[in-house]
Amino acid sequence: MNNAVSRVALVLAAITAVVVLNACQKKDPGPAEALGKQIDSAVQEAGKQLEEATGKAKEQSSDTGSKLGQALDQAKADAKVAYEKTKEGAKELSQQAGEKVQQAGEKIQDAAKK
Repeated sequence: MNNAVSRVALVLAAITAVVVLNACQKKDPGPAEALGKQIDSAVQEAGKQLEEATGKAKEQSSDTGSKLGQALDQAKADAKVAYEKTKEGAKELSQQAGEKVQQAGEKIQDAAKK
């Protein structure tokens, strides 16, 4: 009987320990835990927004770079056209100047013959 009583006492002690431990555990989160969860949530949301902003910045940067490249290509083409026109104009002026010099030389020779 002594053995049975000690078994019952042991079982009662175990049940009491389980009940006490369950009673000590809070089912609702405490203020620190709730604040920690809010901070975690805020950090995750900030990370998502940062990723979105980074993606948008990359897209805009790519678009800007593309537009800049197109503008540079157009500027090169325009500069080449302007160069060719200037080159042709300079050649024409050079020919005209050469003709004037030749005419002047002929007049000088004619004047020297007289």
